[in-house]
Amino acid sequence: MLDTIEKIEGAVLHHGETHNRIYLTESKETNWDSLISKMKHIAHDKKYDKILSRVPEQAIETFKSNGYQVEAKIPGLYNGKTSGYFLAEYLNKQRSENDEKALKTIATVKSIAQAAKSSSEEGYMNLPANFSVRKLSNNDLPMLAELHQKSFKTYSFPIQDEKYLLELAEQNHEYYGLFNEGKLIVSAILKIYENESNIEIVDFATHPNYRGQNLSYYILQEIKQNSNKRGFKTIYSFVRATSYGLNITFSKHGFIFGGTLFKNTLIGDNFESMNVWYTH
Repeated sequence: MLDTIEKIEGAVLHHGETHNRIYLTESKETNWDSLISKMKHIAHDKKYDKILSRVPEQAIETFKSNGYQVEAKIPGLYNGKTSGYFLAEYLNKQRSENDEKALKTIATVKSIAQAAKSSSEEGYMNLPANFSVRKLSNNDLPMLAELHQKSFKTYSFPIQDEKYLLELAEQNHEYYGLFNEGKLIVSAILKIYENESNIEIVDFATHPNYRGQNLSYYILQEIKQNSNKRGFKTIYSFVRATSYGLNITFSKHGFIFGGTLFKNTLIGDNFESMNVWYTH
């Protein structure tokens, strides 16, 4: 059930049964028509429902002419200059359909989150007593793997495995953690795109005993401050579209809503729509 990562014509594809989709995560100047054709062949062969592609502005007309629709946009995603787009093709019509209740919840969460918007300075909060937050080192990976084991029912990569976390750390990934009296209770995985000058916050994990307290707020605060010091142009993340807490957290930190990726990610037993949030 783990995702496959493969390179085709200089592009990086993540695909697998867990999310039942292909995700084009990185792409260089290429023959877009040829790449689209090859992704579609893989999708039909594996019987995937969805193809999601993250591409620069110059590629969108080709993708649109091949039946893709824009679901989200991040201005200046590539080095602060070129906009990035998330375009989707649905090979199974049902995968693109949301019932009225789900759409209403997504709209309400978005509205409430955007109403909570503030700047980073306005949203700054001091850490509670006995809490600390920092970037994690390789020595912290055993406790990070343990936290992932407790936090996730399913995941498309073996992030509960210490050795795999070390592999990611050697492949442009970083980890942050929030501690309560020395115990790791919340973590974040970051993917660093040095050549694009952006950072993706891939996921948060929260110990089951600490859920519902919006503690990821303090990690996000630390990530923003550190990335600004390092000169990255953009930070972005996918957030479950029905999660009031995390959408509000991003908005309070000055992040901007970029769009919604419908039925994009398997969380628990359901395909969840994901909101895209970004900041410069």
